[in-house]
Amino acid sequence: MRPPAREGKRAGGADEPLLPEFSGGGGGGASVSGAVFNVSTSIVGAGIMSIPAAMRVLGVVPALLLIAAVASLADASVEFMLRYTGWAGGKRATSTYAGLMGDAFGRAGAAVLNVFIAFTTTGTLVVYLIIIGELLAAAGQ
Repeated sequence: MRPPAREGKRAGGADEPLLPEFSGGGGGGASVSGAVFNVSTSIVGAGIMSIPAAMRVLGVVPALLLIAAVASLADASVEFMLRYTGWAGGKRATSTYAGLMGDAFGRAGAAVLNVFIAFTTTGTLVVYLIIIGELLAAAGQ
């Protein structure tokens, strides 16, 4: 686990991990395993909600082809991340997603990543607000 950034150092740099490996002290802090579980449950929840809608709109065969295409893109992105982090070779080159993009595509790649993360986060927020609004409207009837 890395110590927190000192007053003279800049926190949030490309080489600083987002979460420590272990949360010390049992104070309920975030950990890598907790973050992985949180992201996994969000992905599974979004998939459970979106697959039936995709099949209804597209039909069974095109929806299954779309699912296979997304799975192959996910496989390619995991392979890319393993290659550039150095885990495939047994060494760890970088510890953050921004650092990975910086190593692979330079500063411009890291900046584009930040823009995409902002758009994705905003889109997810909008989707969750729509779902909450529909649930509240249904509960009010």
